[in-house]
Amino acid sequence: MPDQRPRYFNHLLCRALLPQAVFLACLGGAVSAPAFAQTPAAAQVETLITFNIPAGTLDQVLNGFAASAGVMLAIDGTLSAGKTSQGLSGTYTRKAALEKILAGTELDYHLSEDQVITLVKRKSVGQLKTVKVSAGAIHTGTSAEGYRATNTQGIGPLAARSLQDTPFSISVVSEELIENTASGSFDQLFKMTPVVQNNAPFTVFGYPTLAVRGFAQSTGVVDGVKLSSYTYGLSTEELERVEVINGLTGFMYGAGNVGGTVNYVLKRPTYDRLTNLTIGSYGNQQGYVHADLSDRMNEDGTFAYRVNALYSDGDTAKEGQSIERKLLSGALDWNLTKDFLLQFEAAHTTLHVDKPDTRFYSAGISYWPDAFDVSETYTPDWNYNDTRTDRASIKASFAINDSLSFRSAYLYKEDERHHIIIYPIYSETGWTLYNPGKAAPYTVVSEGAYAYMDSLFNTGPVQHNLTFGISGDTSTQNTHVTSYVYDSSFVVPTNLTLEQFMDLEMPAGLRSTDYGPRYKSNDTQNTNIMLGDSITFNEQWSSIVGLNYTTIKTKNFSAAGLTTSAYDNSALTPTASVIYKPIQNLSLYVSAIEGLEPGSVVPDDPAIYNNPGEILDPFISTQYELGAKYSINEHILLSSAVFNIAKANSFDERTADGKITRNQDGEQVHRGIELTLTGKVTDNLTIIAGGTLMDLSVEKSTNANLEGKKPIGAASTMAKLYSEYSVAQIPGLTLTGGMYYTGKKYKDSMNTQEIDAYTLFDVGARYQTQLSRFPTSFTLNITNLTNEDYWSSYWQLGIPRNIAFSMRTEF
Repeated sequence: MPDQRPRYFNHLLCRALLPQAVFLACLGGAVSAPAFAQTPAAAQVETLITFNIPAGTLDQVLNGFAASAGVMLAIDGTLSAGKTSQGLSGTYTRKAALEKILAGTELDYHLSEDQVITLVKRKSVGQLKTVKVSAGAIHTGTSAEGYRATNTQGIGPLAARSLQDTPFSISVVSEELIENTASGSFDQLFKMTPVVQNNAPFTVFGYPTLAVRGFAQSTGVVDGVKLSSYTYGLSTEELERVEVINGLTGFMYGAGNVGGTVNYVLKRPTYDRLTNLTIGSYGNQQGYVHADLSDRMNEDGTFAYRVNALYSDGDTAKEGQSIERKLLSGALDWNLTKDFLLQFEAAHTTLHVDKPDTRFYSAGISYWPDAFDVSETYTPDWNYNDTRTDRASIKASFAINDSLSFRSAYLYKEDERHHIIIYPIYSETGWTLYNPGKAAPYTVVSEGAYAYMDSLFNTGPVQHNLTFGISGDTSTQNTHVTSYVYDSSFVVPTNLTLEQFMDLEMPAGLRSTDYGPRYKSNDTQNTNIMLGDSITFNEQWSSIVGLNYTTIKTKNFSAAGLTTSAYDNSALTPTASVIYKPIQNLSLYVSAIEGLEPGSVVPDDPAIYNNPGEILDPFISTQYELGAKYSINEHILLSSAVFNIAKANSFDERTADGKITRNQDGEQVHRGIELTLTGKVTDNLTIIAGGTLMDLSVEKSTNANLEGKKPIGAASTMAKLYSEYSVAQIPGLTLTGGMYYTGKKYKDSMNTQEIDAYTLFDVGARYQTQLSRFPTSFTLNITNLTNEDYWSSYWQLGIPRNIAFSMRTEF
């Protein structure tokens, strides 16, 4: 450990001999202190000040705080070494600002009579959970805080900032809430998120399938890096948090995700020893073991690591279905200097599902049937889904000086998949299916990167945080000449009973492995050149303005290497928002944003689609939003938003031969209001509640029959409530429960097939104690308590009653 004695000797000598105005110069950075008026300490702490401090090392952010707040700040290098901060943006008292910056660390502060703020180690008061301090991450949203997060990890080019002062609707699922579900399931996380509609169980494809503000969303952002490919390979066990940004995100991430974007934030090193072991069951016989390990690698924190390892195998709550999952992920932090941080991360995951869930179709009916038994998969036992994912990334952050910083990242991901999943067709006379095929092994290579320069400066009394940068991603699919293997002699049966359908024998031709050579079948590139400015006019008024020049390039290729379909389109899309804070705890905002969206790519399956592989035209989407965020107190955040989103309308039509043609015509317009409330309403009661009410319609269609119809698969109404109650009479015991309502939706574009609304109930309990000297948590969750049969989307059944439990011990 470096010898700190000279630093403290300088501190004492300077403090004794020099006036406060030149204190910093003598210490050479050990203490940060600009000249300031001699005002009482209490008055300094309570005065409202607007901060706009960029992300950087903890020392740099604290120095920025001292400069903005006009206080002296003594920093002990042994306490702040190896730590970074996401900065601070917004209007706070000095006390509140310090608490925001130090939230989630083991650090506290002391204000002396002579107005010097000194960092100290926070005293633990009977806490069972290890305090985790992670470079580059924000650890807010613990159960003790009512799962209320106070900051974002960062939204595209916008560095991490206060949720209160961000003019977008954002929901955060924290690490502790992820752990406390005991489910290992994205399905459960998004079911608990107030403004997200689950479209299909994770087991259908191996990635989350959602609807946000009524728009389907199945791609996402991994640790701040946008990818256009599906989010295969992610595990909840490797996530620090999940951030759902509601609405159009064209300025932040470029093309795609008109209804919203999900940022999956990966775990980072803690710099304090962390040794967590969890064993349990995700449900039925699906046992698992998970290890989460982290520590600094040397005394001064130059290097720190984190490792997550998981193995899970066994039968799920669905009849005959089993899942095997493996995860090994590692992260490394390298603090080259106190101003320059490099972060590395890599992961290998596998997912194998026997009897995966499947899509449903219909034929010859003008209605959609009541939900079938959700405990069945409606696939024969020879159906499977197999996915392997390898991922690696590097991030860099460099605080060049107090006003200029640089951040960048690169992520590489490769998915390899093969599967047999049949698609049942329901009719009044019985069951049939599309000609079953086996997908030949194919790979999708995805790369994403960004580089941003942040500059903090003033123009008179107006403060600017200007960001300029570039981001982009590519996705390349390599498949075989024979992408699907079929049995030419197989005669598709009709009018089957359900039992006959489930007992179908696998066509012999599907055993073939004669796929032919591989070739590049698809290539997609997205690039964004962005310029944005976060402007603070005074303590009450601020704004975000920006431009994004987006380019989308997509090509489909034949096995001979010829381009079969393509488009290359660019657009300059703006964003503008204004934030008004009439009082410190209330933020009102209005925003407008545009985004270039890629047209739908029709799945390359000629057994189902008449236009397989076709790329529909790109389009410009628009969104207008009016919102409010009110911190009722330090424990509760109430958020609301009114929005109007318009995008091109895509829909499927069935032709006389039973196949589907995907079309694009008119606009899909979603107008709505959403409301969320998160936090501790009493010392013992925590709630996460909210909902969405929308008016959905197809407009400007050339087809008079489509005009005014509801878009398919989108529920107009959602209402959710999750709660936790700590039983005062039994210390350590917490009771949990949830109620989740999703309104009706339509399966077809003509709105003749209505899908019923449904309500799900969950109950559970958590008990925290110590075994020997080790903090230990026991968690039990029962989901879909009433075993409700329901359609989670217009093509997929939901999840049956499931009983999950875990035991986590912190060594």
